[in-house]
Amino acid sequence: MLESVDITFDGVHSSQLDLTQVYVDSGLFEEKFVASRTINEVTIRGNDIPYLQGVSRTPLEFPVKLYFEEGYTSETIRNVARWLIRDDYLPLTFDSNPERIFYAMFIGDSNLIHNGCEQGYIVLNVRCNSPYSYSNFKDSDDFHIDGEQMIEIMNDGDLPIKPEINIYKIGRGSLWINNFSRRDEPFEFDILEDEETIYVDNEEEFIKTDISNTDRYDNFNDNFLTLERGVNRLLIKGSCIIRIRYQFVFLQG
Repeated sequence: MLESVDITFDGVHSSQLDLTQVYVDSGLFEEKFVASRTINEVTIRGNDIPYLQGVSRTPLEFPVKLYFEEGYTSETIRNVARWLIRDDYLPLTFDSNPERIFYAMFIGDSNLIHNGCEQGYIVLNVRCNSPYSYSNFKDSDDFHIDGEQMIEIMNDGDLPIKPEINIYKIGRGSLWINNFSRRDEPFEFDILEDEETIYVDNEEEFIKTDISNTDRYDNFNDNFLTLERGVNRLLIKGSCIIRIRYQFVFLQG
């Protein structure tokens, strides 16, 4: 990240505000490798060996230094503040690797380092919404399923992911997806109507149908779909047109 000259935040490139990222320390670049981790464990009296209860990961945090290439004015400072100081996590990318997205917010202290002649740079602290970075969204082809078909989805990230699924049902009946790369129970709707369109966000466990006054949670078996790292072989039963949307998740910042 530090080797990148420019950044893009919420769709705005730093060059649009005559800013460029600078590295002011000497020697080699030093930056986050992965997010900090903490061991969760419990110690029982009389037993010197604690019981491991898992690991907690802290959302990524790192500094950003942005230099005013043409100097600055009070109006310039205000424009930059409006761009960066936001109350939501927004996409942040670095030009050295634009395929890696951080959902970021600028927090904590921020400082303007200058020479008294309206030349200098600002130092800000970034906090991400998770311990991970992400790819751009990927959309599969439209798979036209006539009764039953095996498809493959590749997860090139470091962790399992829960995709979004858009389904256009052809003919009234059930729809069933079994991921042979996992040992989960199948993802299944016991009944969908002909020409019904269903949207499923497996991460948020959200289901929406285009049929008014209809709730499809009662028709679903609550086995939301997960894609393992690597090749996922999905057997789909039930005539439909289906598209799968997903983001890869990366451990390394």
